[in-house]
Amino acid sequence: MMTLTPGLRYDMPATFGPSPIPDRTFVTDAGALVLTFETLAEAVRPLVPRHFSVPERPMISVAYVYYRDVDYLGGRGYNEIVVTVGAEHGEGDAKIAAGYSLILWVDQIGALLAGREYMGLPKLFGTIPELEFDGERAHFTCHEYDALLLEGAAAGLSPVPGDRLAKMNDRAGEVSTFGWKYIAGPGGTAHIDCPMVNVMRWSYKSAWAGTGSVRFHMRDRREAPLSYQAVSILSALPQIGAIKAFYGRGDATIDRTATRFA
Repeated sequence: MMTLTPGLRYDMPATFGPSPIPDRTFVTDAGALVLTFETLAEAVRPLVPRHFSVPERPMISVAYVYYRDVDYLGGRGYNEIVVTVGAEHGEGDAKIAAGYSLILWVDQIGALLAGREYMGLPKLFGTIPELEFDGERAHFTCHEYDALLLEGAAAGLSPVPGDRLAKMNDRAGEVSTFGWKYIAGPGGTAHIDCPMVNVMRWSYKSAWAGTGSVRFHMRDRREAPLSYQAVSILSALPQIGAIKAFYGRGDATIDRTATRFA
């Protein structure tokens, strides 16, 4: 009979042994283009589970993130699109503020499984071409099959000076993100329904700032069978004011030892 060893992490199929994904993944070549805009609280609250609260002036971030030479992918890399909204969990001194992950698209199945099963991150598979960047402009897209789901762009990018970059790295040294681990049970029940906290650590070697734009494209069930609902709802979110753009390149650590129940 197969037994689990206490203290070890297992992913499905667990019968073949502990997870091949390490406790920490350190990536020396990583980058993130983050586009941020304000939206209306009443528009985004229906997308956030009951475990979290949304501030009166919530911020949405749409980020293109790439990782190169990833250990558990045998040295391969992957790209992902991360959509988060600022949220809070807990009360008083125990209150935590972080981005809640509304949806992520990933172009490698190994990275998708690790995030969904263990971290409670709502990952879907997508086709995500390489980021286009010429020093002043950047552009990215995400597709399901041949259907364009979303695109983001940055313009007027200028290098972030050293003193400002140092302050950014102070904040980026530990970045928490909320997840929600939900597993359906039979008969419409919830087998697991719990909030999660995940941690990443960034150290940017260079960075740029400018203005941005984000567009989600309406699709039907045939064109994008897994994503059409999400992009239809996200396309209706109001974008208030200017969209800020930040592009940083450096190294990143995915710290799975810091993943915990919120």
